[in-house]
Amino acid sequence: MSLDYLTPTPIPLTEFKRSLSPTPTERPPPKEGSSTSTGFRGLRKAKKHYKGEDDAVYTTTYNRDQEGEHSSDSDNPLEEEDYVYPTDKRECWLVVFGSFMGLLPTWGICNSIGIIQTYVLENELKDVSTTTVSWIFSMFACLSMISAIFSGCYFDLNGPGRLICIGTVLFVGSLLAVANCTTTYQFILAFGLGLGVGAGILGSPLIGAIPHYFPRSERATAIALAGSGGCLGGCLWPLMLRKSFTTIGYAWSMRAVALISLGCLTLAFFLVKERELVEKKPLTAKQTALLYLTSSFDVKALLSDRKYLFNVIGCVFSESTLVVGNGYFSYICVRSGFSQSESFLFVTLFNAIAIPSRWISGIIADRWFGPYNVIIVLLFMTSFVELVIWLPFKSNRVAMYLFCVLYGITYGGIMSLIPSCCSQVVRQEKFGARYATQYALTGIALLGLMPGASGIIGSGVSSSRNSCYIGFVSALGILGATGYFVTRTMSVGWRLVKY
Repeated sequence: MSLDYLTPTPIPLTEFKRSLSPTPTERPPPKEGSSTSTGFRGLRKAKKHYKGEDDAVYTTTYNRDQEGEHSSDSDNPLEEEDYVYPTDKRECWLVVFGSFMGLLPTWGICNSIGIIQTYVLENELKDVSTTTVSWIFSMFACLSMISAIFSGCYFDLNGPGRLICIGTVLFVGSLLAVANCTTTYQFILAFGLGLGVGAGILGSPLIGAIPHYFPRSERATAIALAGSGGCLGGCLWPLMLRKSFTTIGYAWSMRAVALISLGCLTLAFFLVKERELVEKKPLTAKQTALLYLTSSFDVKALLSDRKYLFNVIGCVFSESTLVVGNGYFSYICVRSGFSQSESFLFVTLFNAIAIPSRWISGIIADRWFGPYNVIIVLLFMTSFVELVIWLPFKSNRVAMYLFCVLYGITYGGIMSLIPSCCSQVVRQEKFGARYATQYALTGIALLGLMPGASGIIGSGVSSSRNSCYIGFVSALGILGATGYFVTRTMSVGWRLVKY
């Protein structure tokens, strides 16, 4: 007996909205003295209509306060948000928790890449040049972002289940292979290629599922809480490895990381689910292949949507300043006179500070200022503390602990708000592919920026070259802030509004 009649059928939400909204002749006029804005000009108060007992339609209208100014881009989400969101918050937060657990190992490895690179440079590949070793980790950063192109498009079509399953097998298997690596080419294949692709496949579904459950006014907080799993991983891995490297050795340390990762990703597989925001028509194999070729890398969006283009530019340089900075942070600390164990402790400290910073930055963005305003300020603050504290006092213990605290505050906020900024200018049903596209371009940039940074550092014994590297990292942050500032200006102008 078929039970299809029990399954809710997705409905065109624009029709659902029209059925609930009064006709133009029936719509009551606004009361005298009432304001259509909510503390910031241009943002009208959201209306809420209920569908049964389980779902609600949140309709948010944005008024530019300028007559005749309307966007012709049908993909512009700032004109109208019209989706059904669940009112069962337990279901929503279980998805966030599943994403948190999945990002703990994947983003945790990304946030700890510097300590692994430092250990490999000092031990496994101590006779290999810094520039050569940097290609291993630049390939990891590049492929972890480029592979998100296809996983993002697949997620938009089919949901997260298979992606998380395939990504888990590849990620955990690559970690086990890394445990047995002793030569450069082995590290390139296992860490750079296998682990990078596995992390990239997992990234899009773990983040992309969250906007399906939360309206834009709550999304930054939800993404920030999920992303804090990466910061927790960035605390756990350095603390664990600084002891295990000396007690059980390199190989068994990496195997322990693989086992913990398997448990976290298994939990994510069962909790992270997609909701259909629009009706999806079945596609033939030919149509599916054509869609992947034409839509996985969304060149059309880059060429036709200038807001999205400059958002991508902001993402490229914001991620670059963090990844390039973290990649060589502990190595610079070791070359500046600190022990390897203490350099690992520095990484643990700023990742620990980044956990509450992610959450607080998301709340501030959602409630008061908006993700773009907050991330621009945080990027300028990051460059400032790098130039004022890290560059002149990189050999001073007290100054470095102060730097780690301040850097953790800005670092956590930036990482949590990059996806929120993307979702601010992209409609939810296209979020997966466009989110993946911006990270693919970031990965291509990192493939050149990380070896370039290692070329500036050299062997790490020259203080002046290390200072040039810090200046380079700071400049990347300023360029990222500029990209986001241009997007914000194109969206709301020079007004001091929530955006």
